[in-house]
Amino acid sequence: MAENQHFASIIRAYDEYRAWGLAKADRLERHYGKLSDADRAVMRVDNKVAGMRAAVEQNARVIAQLVAPHRASVPAGDDPRVQVAMPQPDGSTRFVPTSRTDYVPESDLEKVQSTLKQFVREWGAEGRAERESAHGPVLDALRKEFPQPEGVRVLLPGAGLGRLVWEVAMAGYVAQGCEFSYFMLIAADFLMNRLGAAQETVTLHPWALQTCNAVSAADQLRPAVAPEVPPSDLPEESNLSMCAGDFLEVYRDSEAAWEALVTLFFVDTAHDPSEYVRAAWRMIADGGVWINMGPLLWHFHDMPGEVSIELTWQELRSLIVACGFVFEREEWCRCSYTCNPQSLYQMQYNCIFFVARRPPRQPADGSEP
Repeated sequence: MAENQHFASIIRAYDEYRAWGLAKADRLERHYGKLSDADRAVMRVDNKVAGMRAAVEQNARVIAQLVAPHRASVPAGDDPRVQVAMPQPDGSTRFVPTSRTDYVPESDLEKVQSTLKQFVREWGAEGRAERESAHGPVLDALRKEFPQPEGVRVLLPGAGLGRLVWEVAMAGYVAQGCEFSYFMLIAADFLMNRLGAAQETVTLHPWALQTCNAVSAADQLRPAVAPEVPPSDLPEESNLSMCAGDFLEVYRDSEAAWEALVTLFFVDTAHDPSEYVRAAWRMIADGGVWINMGPLLWHFHDMPGEVSIELTWQELRSLIVACGFVFEREEWCRCSYTCNPQSLYQMQYNCIFFVARRPPRQPADGSEP
């Protein structure tokens, strides 16, 4: 029941994007109304607002395609069995009927917007630089560790829209992605299965509502096309799969099942990072490796009611070593994440990139951490 309610809340957030985006354009138009006619004319701000509305409408059309196959699983109307999750100030969650559209949390609408930007990061031409800085070292390390990819099993939790999983499978490895967020899973299905099978693309305007630090209206409203390469280019003999669910729950019985664990911008999604470390130790095969790239922006650090064990890199590193891993590479890499490459504001993370090996298991009478 809770799973259905949560899924309904995701669909509702996607459905509300259009009204939410148009409301932002309306707000800007009202404020521009305080300018003189002459000032508005010289800056052509009325044209920009019209362009924002057109961009939101186009994004909404893509979103409608994205959610269409999933809509049948969410009954319409005031059915009290189908509700959206509404966070409360004390950190608890209260469910209300889906038809009460004013209860869609702002945070969920921001996640829709982030998903649109993720289209570019993972599958758009403008995301190529981000992919090269983040995916590049990971793929190079994987090829160095396993130059013969046949039969090498690679697990990638936090798979997002599936691009890195796809690249690992393209390189000949047995690649499995795992993703918890329904926002991402629905979009990944759309990109990799539906668009991929038809070899089609969609046009989005991911920066249309980003009104700060824009160089020009043209930059703010520019389109992006995804996917830049057809996901169906994957060779027929490739082995790629995606799994939906929480990493710790889905793989709780997985032992020595993977030659490589690849965590990209993922470790800091943990409530308790020690659980991730011990899961990695358990599931990686003897002599296998853990390849990581990402910052430590602990996702739950500012969420009321959520457990959040926030560690420094040295603290996390000591935990990884105590568990038994042996660090073979440890470097710092500058990476951005869903950054607008033409914005006046450019933010990068100083990511920790490491390769840590899992030594052979102890004999049956030995003990593990």
